[in-house]
Amino acid sequence: MNLMQHPSMLRDVAAGFVAAALAVLIFHQGMLFLIAQAGWTKGAAWSLTAMPPYGVPRLVNAMFWGGLWGCLFGAIADRLPGRSYLIKGFVFGLVFTTILGSWLLVSLIKGRPLFGGFLQGYDLTKLRNGFLLNSVAFGIGLGFLFALMRRGKP
Repeated sequence: MNLMQHPSMLRDVAAGFVAAALAVLIFHQGMLFLIAQAGWTKGAAWSLTAMPPYGVPRLVNAMFWGGLWGCLFGAIADRLPGRSYLIKGFVFGLVFTTILGSWLLVSLIKGRPLFGGFLQGYDLTKLRNGFLLNSVAFGIGLGFLFALMRRGKP
């Protein structure tokens, strides 16, 4: 499908990128702050620490990759189950960014254990943070912001 021939699709993909980048900044990092305060992770929210190999700040990196996930969301949002973009965002966050992205693809690319190391000790707390960050915070935040951008109901 040629995006230039479908301006509404291009608009939705762009809205998905912006909504997702903002969802990382506001919701994902907000949840990271909360779970760090609870002592569930050592991660620091809104970190500007340079990441190799190019020295891009960690927050900017997360917003960029979140934005790319948002492009996919924008392209398929109307095909996802449910009427509410909050539900669609949650489903997208659970299936795509949590299970496929964080627990499988990123683990394989970075040589980390699959499913956040859960299979190496069956400790559910290892799955909790990914679920809270990517499914709940990012996914629902993405759905909410995307709906606002499309002037729809969350």
